[in-house]
Amino acid sequence: MAGPVLEEPHMNIPTMQDVLGERLVDAREAAHCLNIPTYLLTHPSERNRLRVPHYRVGKLVRFKLQELIDWLEQQGGKSHA
Repeated sequence: MAGPVLEEPHMNIPTMQDVLGERLVDAREAAHCLNIPTYLLTHPSERNRLRVPHYRVGKLVRFKLQELIDWLEQQGGKSHA
């Protein structure tokens, strides 16, 4: 019979942030950080029309702030409101 697997104390288990490279945020947090209207991120038709970079995590939509910053700069810094 096999016993439990023992991990060495110095082994690091990667977090989701380590795997993704950047923390994913929801539309409300992203809109607040970037000072843009929340509806641009929450309405699928607006996201698609403006080609907003986003990720589907199951039924949730999440964003990487740096990708949104880059996207805004490509748009000329406009909020598209």
